[in-house]
Amino acid sequence: MELKFLDYQYFSNNINFTIKDDAITGIIGSDKEKLVDIIKLRKNYKGKIIFNNEEIGKENITFYKKKITVIKEELEYSYYTNTIYELMKNEIKRKRISLKNPEKKMLDSLKIVSLNIDLNRSIYSLSTSEKKHLQIAISLLSNPDILIIEEPFKDFDIKNEKKIILLLQKIKEQYKKTIIFVSDDSTMLYKYTNNIIIFRNKKIIVEGPTTEVFKRVDFLKRNKIEIPKIVEFTYLAKKNKFIKLDYHKDIRDIIKDIYKHV
Repeated sequence: MELKFLDYQYFSNNINFTIKDDAITGIIGSDKEKLVDIIKLRKNYKGKIIFNNEEIGKENITFYKKKITVIKEELEYSYYTNTIYELMKNEIKRKRISLKNPEKKMLDSLKIVSLNIDLNRSIYSLSTSEKKHLQIAISLLSNPDILIIEEPFKDFDIKNEKKIILLLQKIKEQYKKTIIFVSDDSTMLYKYTNNIIIFRNKKIIVEGPTTEVFKRVDFLKRNKIEIPKIVEFTYLAKKNKFIKLDYHKDIRDIIKDIYKHV
């Protein structure tokens, strides 16, 4: 679902941005959590918000809020919750999700994320990767349109990172979910997102296609945004060695360029 904020009043700033439904959007910057609050409409607002071609107003704001869910950096559960079933049941109760067959919904959500485990399994026995899969499954219980994922691959090795990104891409394409990554990991955002929004000092300093935004190395440095290593390599090669290189996300494409032009 596409989401547009038009002339949104945030302190003394006018904010305009779009979360596209056919892309994975990344949010980075010192005030990134505040932009998440804006997207979730946690405060009263002035401006126009368009959700899937429909303007959000007071009469449908509650419905809109239910269409967005945030997946935290780590799986959240209490010491009184021992099993996957208890955790998912608590989530259904907390969000007041109306279901005819809650257990079937739980199993269906686990199946979507390819987590073939018993509902009575202890949460404490899960691996880091399984916990992330479970977080995604829990988020699907309310059938949201937009998934906001904080630090999606933190502490993951390459193998598990690839598993999660493939899963999220499947959810985006097969189940028509809009995906947003929130992180300070510029290398990860450069690698996996299509569009990027940098939110700093209570305003959007830049928004656009990820590759185009990260090409602006001097601008990003001035605004204290970490430069992905693959971008910095290309930038320095072009600036200091005058090598004709394009900006790529895959090191193999850079190697091809080097063979071609050097």
